[in-house]
Amino acid sequence: MVIVMKNLSRKYNTNENLQILVQLLFILVLSRLFMLVMMAVYNGVMGTDRSISFLMNEWDAKRYQFIVDNGYTYPLDYDPQANWAFFPMYVIVCAFVKLLTFWKADTYWVGMAVSNVCIYVAAFAAVKYIRNITKDGTNKDVFLMGFLMFAAPYTFYCASMYTEAMFIMFIALFFYFCQRKKFFTAGVMAAFASGTRIVGCTLVFPMIIEMYRYYQPGKVTWQKIGSWIKHVVKKPVELLSILICPLGTFSYMAFLRFFCGDVWAFLSVQIAWREDKYFPVLGVLWKACTGQIEPRYTYMGWFCIGVFIMYGYMIYRKHYSMGIFGIISLLVPLASHVMSTCRFTIGSFVIFIGFYDLLVRMRGTTVKNWLRRIIIVGFIVAETVLIFLWYNSDCWLM
Repeated sequence: MVIVMKNLSRKYNTNENLQILVQLLFILVLSRLFMLVMMAVYNGVMGTDRSISFLMNEWDAKRYQFIVDNGYTYPLDYDPQANWAFFPMYVIVCAFVKLLTFWKADTYWVGMAVSNVCIYVAAFAAVKYIRNITKDGTNKDVFLMGFLMFAAPYTFYCASMYTEAMFIMFIALFFYFCQRKKFFTAGVMAAFASGTRIVGCTLVFPMIIEMYRYYQPGKVTWQKIGSWIKHVVKKPVELLSILICPLGTFSYMAFLRFFCGDVWAFLSVQIAWREDKYFPVLGVLWKACTGQIEPRYTYMGWFCIGVFIMYGYMIYRKHYSMGIFGIISLLVPLASHVMSTCRFTIGSFVIFIGFYDLLVRMRGTTVKNWLRRIIIVGFIVAETVLIFLWYNSDCWLM
């Protein structure tokens, strides 16, 4: 036994990837134990006796559970919100995992298991991405990134039967493989992301930016752009890497064409969630931020303003492709409403990199260190409150 322990210890000390995986697992387990503690707190305060699977899986989670067990169906008279509004990648994976249990496992537990594995893989890819930038691997980056992705505000979605965790995983892997100049693999990750949520197809823009910056570094000129286009056209694999990014979305559209006769059915059905119409983006933000609609939407409006500022900071810090993808991924929902923009922001992944960069740069002086601690504590308090509200099915989290 002693020899085995020594071998394990030696392997751990010499294997960077193993160190990252173990440390991230420790943070993930702690964050999920905290959710269990909050379950007990909620049940005690509210006088209920609800299970963690019941509390964690509200609203859309119930729809994903239904699709996994019953497939896509036509809307019913009493429920016009057709479930084909929800993209299939997450459903396919959950159905496959449940199949491995001979359809015996509880669907909610399958969904939560898939989500937790996905966010764990995503955090690993994020740490590797950060270390490739800094060239200075330490335990601090693991714990900070793990905290942001497992315990920052709104990350509880990544523990439930929602697509956030899987979407984050594919985006994190996309940027990691772009960083490694493995563009075709990155394109495959983008294709999977676009099969998870519609915004995934916009990863084609970060792909173009990353590929251009690799082959034409330095100042952007029309001559360089022309040379890059010629280069891509002459390289079938790299051209394919760009073209496959929206493949998941196109595949789902083909399915909808045969299923219900409308390739845009996932967009057409959105009216069942948002009957009110505003001028895209500017009109939506104006109505929200000036308090002309519900108070929760006023909060979400100003939340979006803050997020846009963060994406601007990321572009300033030369995270060009991530910042631009973040802006695009937020503009898409703002074309109709501010509803759910908080979780959409977390689900874009890049916001974690932005806050990581910001918090790391706060190390140094006494004032910066205290400000950094205040932000981290604020995140913990906010996530605690949000988890309680989530357990209570509060409409502010819709």
